Amino acid sequence: MFAALLRVQVSSVLASIGSSMRRKSGGLDRSGVYFLVGFMALLFLFIFGWTFSALAEPFYAAGLGWFYFALALLCSFALGFIGSVFTAQNQLFAARDNELLLAMPIPPRLILGSRMAMLLVMNYALQAAVLLPAGLIWLIKAQWSLAGAAAFCLGALFMPLLTLCLTCLAAWLLALLTSRLRNKSLVTTACYIIFLCAYFYFYFRFQNLLSVLVENGAQLAGGLKAVYPVYAFGVAAAQGDPACLLGFLACCALPFAAVYALISRSFTSIATRRAAARRAAFREGRLRSAGVGAALFKKELARFGANGMYILNASTGAIMTLIGAAALVIYRGSLAAFLGLLPEGTAAALACLALCFLAAMNLITAPSISLEGKTLWLLKSLPVPAHRLLFAKAALHMAVAAPPSLIGSVVCCACLPLSAPEAAAVVLLPALMNLFGALLGLSVNLRWPKFDYINETAVIKNSASVAITMFASWAVLAAPAILYGAALHRVMPAYLFLLVCAAALAAACAALASGLRRRGGELLLEL
Repeated sequence: MFAALLRVQVSSVLASIGSSMRRKSGGLDRSGVYFLVGFMALLFLFIFGWTFSALAEPFYAAGLGWFYFALALLCSFALGFIGSVFTAQNQLFAARDNELLLAMPIPPRLILGSRMAMLLVMNYALQAAVLLPAGLIWLIKAQWSLAGAAAFCLGALFMPLLTLCLTCLAAWLLALLTSRLRNKSLVTTACYIIFLCAYFYFYFRFQNLLSVLVENGAQLAGGLKAVYPVYAFGVAAAQGDPACLLGFLACCALPFAAVYALISRSFTSIATRRAAARRAAFREGRLRSAGVGAALFKKELARFGANGMYILNASTGAIMTLIGAAALVIYRGSLAAFLGLLPEGTAAALACLALCFLAAMNLITAPSISLEGKTLWLLKSLPVPAHRLLFAKAALHMAVAAPPSLIGSVVCCACLPLSAPEAAAVVLLPALMNLFGALLGLSVNLRWPKFDYINETAVIKNSASVAITMFASWAVLAAPAILYGAALHRVMPAYLFLLVCAAALAAACAALASGLRRRGGELLLEL
């Protein structure tokens, strides 16, 4: 039974990778997804390889090999936890087939176990990006005993169990908290923003933290000894100590078994729980009417606000824009001094590039048609022109994405030395990039929708339309930047080139809007 459930989970994951594209344009487009995965894997390997190469020699010379491996363990745990904690809640407790499976004579613990197995595979992939370069760097730059290398490999196999244990425990607590709330997306979004702020804090201070680790490794190592699993893994990997290895393996396996048993007992109640409906008290008053556009926009807004994963993944660019604007206000003195050393017009070009890059990460319309799922027929049956249904989705995209971009543009104009034409470009280009992304996402999702999904997270994060929209937007952004840097910077000032790009982007938006008006409705009704 467990094997059959696991096959269902694996089939679902494989189907989520390029399935919609394969139905219409063949399997070759799947290579783009594999290229993206390979590129991200190489990027992580390079980043962590560079980090551990700076730590290996100083720690080996100081006799702190165990501290080196302890830091590798902490980094891998942080990446695995942050990378899977929000996915875990949806994968375990919010899957669309939970009630269907629970209605069958299948023990809930097996359903839970099959879902946790897929999360375990995700943790292996994320933590390999840290532990693999850490082990290779130590093998190259230090003398590593065979017992230590074997202990490191065995510990790396068990370590994702510890991460999965805490990930599922956090997802379980979050599910318990939000299952009784009517608007659970607010709590999920707040937790995500906290994680994101913490990430950027450590990112901006990474170089300083690395220097502190190298210079004060002995003092920091003393405090880390109190965390037994971390200390035990470090000693086992550095010295091959069998007692520490067994202690670490026990710290991984026993808590995992306990958490699995705990969640199994309440899995059915959480997976099937629905928030209590608010009792509406009748109040006599005047009936307010609204136009078709306002009613459709309200419908899209309610759909967007009801899904925390939709908010988190589709509006990442808007959230990061606000964080970046705050960082610019804080560090504007040092940034202005740096930009003063660069050629004239560079500040405006960099501001536009950054804001447009973040705008391209807003992907609200790209999965919006796919998310209609089994209720698509209700949307198609509404007595309004079909293209107005599409433009309501674009209006939601602009309502969410445009205000943060405008705030970022205003902050750039206030903090950076920009002329009037440059300031106009900094305001216009990000706004047009948001409109372009909204219209492009609708056009792409009409061509490559995905309705055969078990969990909405698969559509929001892994569907072909989302990947195509994001990378096509980045390509539209990168092409003129490369062209200007390679040739046109000699014959055209930066502000003029930015205004020309704004005009070209406005023309592209007009073309996409015209296409959606003429053919979008027909394509929607054909789905």
